[in-house]
Amino acid sequence: MKRSKSRGRRPAVLGARPIVRGALVSVVAASGAAWTAAYRADRRRIDADPAKPHLDAELHGRPVAVRAGDGTALRVRVFGPEDAPTIVLVHGWTCALEFWTLQIQALQDEFRIVAYDLRGHGGSAPSSGGDYSIDAQRDDLETVLRATVPEDERAVLVGHSLGAMTIVAWAADHGESLTDRVSAVGLFSTGLDDLITSSLILPAPGIGPRVQQELGQLLLGSKLPIPKRATPISSRVVRYVALCGAASPAVVAFSERMVLSCPRDVRANTGSAVSRVELLEGLDAIDVPTTVLVGRDDRLTPPVHAERMTGALSEVLELIELPDVGHMAPLEAPERTTQAIRALAAAGDRAAVRVGAPPAAS
Repeated sequence: MKRSKSRGRRPAVLGARPIVRGALVSVVAASGAAWTAAYRADRRRIDADPAKPHLDAELHGRPVAVRAGDGTALRVRVFGPEDAPTIVLVHGWTCALEFWTLQIQALQDEFRIVAYDLRGHGGSAPSSGGDYSIDAQRDDLETVLRATVPEDERAVLVGHSLGAMTIVAWAADHGESLTDRVSAVGLFSTGLDDLITSSLILPAPGIGPRVQQELGQLLLGSKLPIPKRATPISSRVVRYVALCGAASPAVVAFSERMVLSCPRDVRANTGSAVSRVELLEGLDAIDVPTTVLVGRDDRLTPPVHAERMTGALSEVLELIELPDVGHMAPLEAPERTTQAIRALAAAGDRAAVRVGAPPAAS
């Protein structure tokens, strides 16, 4: 009788399996349909965004062959008239020189613009020795300046995020000649110390600054894979981390493409170096007009960094805090960012006249 009861229950259990499998298939199908619908809705919003044609515009810069001191080939482009004042643009972590596309398009008729890809980013080769330290970035900037800026000319240096850190590191190493080579500096959406504990990406109250620092370093230096193509999830993660809710769909998609295209090891090794920077004292070497610009909704380098930097600089031209702007200010607020760069160039000319040096050609 016991055996009979046991056998009598088996058909009921076996009959439940197809039901469970059918339910799982239905859930997967529904999830796939929702994913596809979200992707298509995102694409429609991106295609309808008035900013998209400007972001998609092809840049036509003149290539300059540059190799870093360790042999790493750097992708360098020059835009605009050769006899115009020079502005050097340095992008940030996981980006490429196209990050500055809206500023290049707006300024290339009146300025000579130099832009390059950081080592391992964009079209630049991976570091030949695996070095992605801030010192390596600093030395790369020096190599680019020597290759692209005439010896008798003073350039405007503008950096975003890691690009701004690179400029400060370079200034600290070349302070004795800075005023002979640089007329003005722009430090945009950046921080120079305490980057992890001040970040608003993953607020972690109660765990203590030391643990937070260690977790942040692990996160920034992580080699975990990320999607190679845009997805509904990756676009929302990029928006949350690097932009803000007001960023337009095309700006989010443009930023997402750059971030996803950065090689995993470059992203991790550079991020690890960024997590440990201590550069605030390097501001002592910058004694030319300097603009500090930040988005009020910047979660990566919030305005507290901008306020700390302006307190340490000797000649602040402007402190610009942009409402409804995240970390990617040149993309989120292109007109205001371009205006700030123009003002830097003008201030550099005025400073040159004050000290008796010839102003930049116009």
